[in-house]
Amino acid sequence: MRVIAVVMGEPDSKTRNSEVSQMLDYAFAQYELETMLSTKSVVKKIKVDKSVDKYAEIVPKENVNFVNKKSQEKKNASYEVDLDNIKAPIKKGDKVGMLLIKEDNKVIRKVELTVNKDIKKANLLELYWQNLQDILTGNITF
Repeated sequence: MRVIAVVMGEPDSKTRNSEVSQMLDYAFAQYELETMLSTKSVVKKIKVDKSVDKYAEIVPKENVNFVNKKSQEKKNASYEVDLDNIKAPIKKGDKVGMLLIKEDNKVIRKVELTVNKDIKKANLLELYWQNLQDILTGNITF
């Protein structure tokens, strides 16, 4: 959590430093930072057709944080995942959708989503091998 304090109109630096110190102490004593999701939090796991890795883990591009007053209840926020049509190849950092942060069913913030690692497009031999494995294990989907 970052706090900015500004003091104006004080006669000397000792008084200004004292005032800033009091304001910062107050801010850190009264407020706290709550992390809802980090950039490593997997919000969804999806199947990516025609890729080397069958599944991709979807993560936010930035941390989702809230500032709460310590004496009050924590925010009752939820999120909704809105994904684009995802096809291989995908690089880590590419936008694959949006994360809608909601409080009381009202969108309060939007965060871009990405994959947590590069997803390469499979060649013909890799696709053949994946389909053969699916047939042998009974994981056939149409």
